[in-house]
Amino acid sequence: MTDARRPEIFSMTSDPEHLALMRSWLREELARYDLSPQDQSALLVAVGELCTNSIRHAYECVGGHPIRVSIQAFEDRLVIEVEDFGKPFDAGRYVEPDFDAAPEHGMGLYLVRKIADLVSLNVGQERGTHWTLVKYRPGRRPGPDASPGTARGPV
Repeated sequence: MTDARRPEIFSMTSDPEHLALMRSWLREELARYDLSPQDQSALLVAVGELCTNSIRHAYECVGGHPIRVSIQAFEDRLVIEVEDFGKPFDAGRYVEPDFDAAPEHGMGLYLVRKIADLVSLNVGQERGTHWTLVKYRPGRRPGPDASPGTARGPV
């Protein structure tokens, strides 16, 4: 599709204090597009959760390791990618939170799946996890007859 802008990229490390810098960058990027303030805030939460998971799980809270966030705008959607190079996410071990009890884990990915219109992950590279989130612009989500794109996936 030729309507894409060049992706904007933010590189950070697995140091928790870099989350605030990433959120500030992403907030400025999202403000450039025709998303509601609610969608902008929700995407900040989703990307923050994925980066936090990279810090906690992929890098086991050890700072100094790379995390890359990118956003690319298309006419009908935004595509946000979050990539780390640590321990890969194991989708087979993910359990959705139990809302009948006080959930202790799993809330971040649950929120990501609720916020993004499409979610996929790739753990096929040598190391790490590559998440792709798609958020359709208002009124531009494909109809039921549209060809399938990225599936929401098992996560």
